[in-house]
Amino acid sequence: MDGGGRIMRPVTQKRKPAGKVASRSGTQKGRAAATRGGQPTRRATSVAPGNRRAKSAKQFGKRGTRPPSRIVAFFENIRDGRLPGKLIFFSSVAFMSAAIVYGLAVGGHFAAAGAFVVAKVDGAVAQAGFEVSEVTVEGRDRTTRQDVLRALRVERGQSIFDVDLVAARDELMRLDWISDATVTRILPGRVHVEIVERKPYAVWQRGGALSVIDADGNPITEDGVDAYGHLPFVVGHGAARKAAAFTTMVAQWPELQARVRAYVRVGDRRWNLRLENGVDVLLPETDVDVALSELVTLDQSHRLLARDIEAIDMRLGDRFSVRLSPDAAARRNAVVEDWENRARGDDT
Repeated sequence: MDGGGRIMRPVTQKRKPAGKVASRSGTQKGRAAATRGGQPTRRATSVAPGNRRAKSAKQFGKRGTRPPSRIVAFFENIRDGRLPGKLIFFSSVAFMSAAIVYGLAVGGHFAAAGAFVVAKVDGAVAQAGFEVSEVTVEGRDRTTRQDVLRALRVERGQSIFDVDLVAARDELMRLDWISDATVTRILPGRVHVEIVERKPYAVWQRGGALSVIDADGNPITEDGVDAYGHLPFVVGHGAARKAAAFTTMVAQWPELQARVRAYVRVGDRRWNLRLENGVDVLLPETDVDVALSELVTLDQSHRLLARDIEAIDMRLGDRFSVRLSPDAAARRNAVVEDWENRARGDDT
């Protein structure tokens, strides 16, 4: 209170301007006018219909344009030709390193260094007791020991771990008589070889070449064929593949098989038998077993195979024919002529 008994207002309290009060009352009047007649009316804008809003209205509430990132700035500098110094430095270092590595590789320096290290390691392993001291071979009959050792490429004293088992087996499989092989490493110093050899079945002649074959007709070797003269002798194209089946059939008649010198394949269609006395038996393409049975029966009853003949043709199923030797044919002609002369004398 002041001295006159009046209440004083606080200094901090401000009086509201009359203009704001008036504007508030004016606003209420405007709202009332906008809703005249119960119908709301649109607020008038400063932008004419069909015109675009101001640029400031579009960007209202949006962030400002960000500066480019380091990666974008890096590529923009490269595009503009402004290469960073670090890029040039590291690129030069990478290029020089690649050139040095390439030169060492092409010059064989890496291979030489690797071979040197491997040799030193192998020597150390061998000195430790793991060296080749023995080579054992199992299943060898016709293959020589020298051939086996040559295929293994193993030397006494070398590191046992330096033996290439796969390469050794591949070299063994290239030998004529070997059909399968196994190479194992037995520590500390033994290399063991197990081989399975092919079994010779017959001697095959094709053209002027002779070779030993197995039961499947696969050639084994052309060396030392004279040592297998006791085997069946097959001749002609396709004879190797069909030899086992045909010789097994002929073996059903042991007395005939004992007389056969050669089994001749003709045109890869049928067989001929060359007997020990030079007689050729011409067999048919089909029903071969029937023809062989008839041949044995004829020989047992008339000793046909022991006569002075050159060939017996049994290619026709209902008959057979015999071709005489030249001497037998001459004797036969003489006998026939004598009979004819006697017949003429009786007539006179």
